Amino acid sequence: MLTCPRCGSQNPDYYTQCPNCGTQLSAARAQTAAPPSGYSSAPMYTAEEPVTSVGQWFLWSLLIGFLPLIGTIIMFCTVKDPSAKNAAKVFLIMQIVAIVFYIIAFAVGMMSSIANM
Repeated sequence: MLTCPRCGSQNPDYYTQCPNCGTQLSAARAQTAAPPSGYSSAPMYTAEEPVTSVGQWFLWSLLIGFLPLIGTIIMFCTVKDPSAKNAAKVFLIMQIVAIVFYIIAFAVGMMSSIANM
């Protein structure tokens, strides 16, 4: 974010002119110090990102516990918090792997019961 040297408003980095007062932001861009080498200029966490509360995590875990596949898909589609979305991805992958194992076990069981007839 660039700060306008004239009015002090915050503007995105790609703005060339302040929308509030019309000042050119090239001077503000020159004043912005570059981060030291090896460091990312993007912050790890910003206040604008949504955060899932403890109560929301509890409700999501109840939903996933009682309706595993449906609950995970609903969670993945509705949450905005990146960590909750990543958790939903992990749960979904684990459930797909479990379903594949159940199908394999069912097929092996059916094969052995057919062979015993």
